[in-house]
Amino acid sequence: MQDDYLALLDLTGSVTADHCFPVLFGWDQALEYRLMFHDGLCWIRQERPRPVYLAPVGDWQGRDWERELALHLPLGAEVLSVPEELALEWGRQLGGRILLEEDRDAFEYLHLTEDLAHLKGNRYMRKRNHVNRFARQFGYRYVEMTSGDLERIMDFQRRWCAARDCSGSFVLEGENRAIMRVLDNYQALRGLVGGYVEVGGSVVAYAIGEGRGDTLFVHFEKGDPAYGSVYQVINREFALHNLGFKFLNREEDMGDPGLRDAKMSYLPMDFVRKHRAVLRPGS
Repeated sequence: MQDDYLALLDLTGSVTADHCFPVLFGWDQALEYRLMFHDGLCWIRQERPRPVYLAPVGDWQGRDWERELALHLPLGAEVLSVPEELALEWGRQLGGRILLEEDRDAFEYLHLTEDLAHLKGNRYMRKRNHVNRFARQFGYRYVEMTSGDLERIMDFQRRWCAARDCSGSFVLEGENRAIMRVLDNYQALRGLVGGYVEVGGSVVAYAIGEGRGDTLFVHFEKGDPAYGSVYQVINREFALHNLGFKFLNREEDMGDPGLRDAKMSYLPMDFVRKHRAVLRPGS
């Protein structure tokens, strides 16, 4: 299935993090995705915590979207993660028969990789200071992740989750299961890139991303809060060691105010703007 899906994703006009195969694969146990391939498109249905759809992947050009949507989605269906390019086309073809709304909580944060790698200028002075202070205090090293590191990363993730009682949160438990499933299949999933920060022989932070074209999607990033500024360090090191990608997609903030403030503090160059769509009953 991975090969068939990726072949269609390569044809998709605008790729969101939600549509990346490791994300669908990892989160499947929590969200129960159903993929259906038909006529050069892959339609994605998410069963939990409620039934919704994601925008289809494949070649969007020259489609009769009124026919396609009527064929594959029930009236009243809610479609999430609709990239702006596709939302505009749906609006043009269907007009008032589809409700389209910008979904700010789902916007993905885009950066030039070199900006986050080098943290130059006054605008990044505080970030640089955090990294430099951490280096003086802990003398860390960054290590690119290999198959031999996976058990260490899983051990760290287990400790991270236990400290936050992930089992009591649908989101945290689902994310934990997604991370573990991705790590268990790290070598089989295409395009994965990982790295971790080590202090005194112990893992204190890690990041896992996926390269697609000139963009590196940062799917998972975790740090030990006992080490102040550890998130600034893993953020910077992951960018610095992946300068082969022009852009970093640091994904969405899910409407969490604290997470939004943290992501905005890195001064994104742009967003991947996503829409929510609802097919109007009786359209």
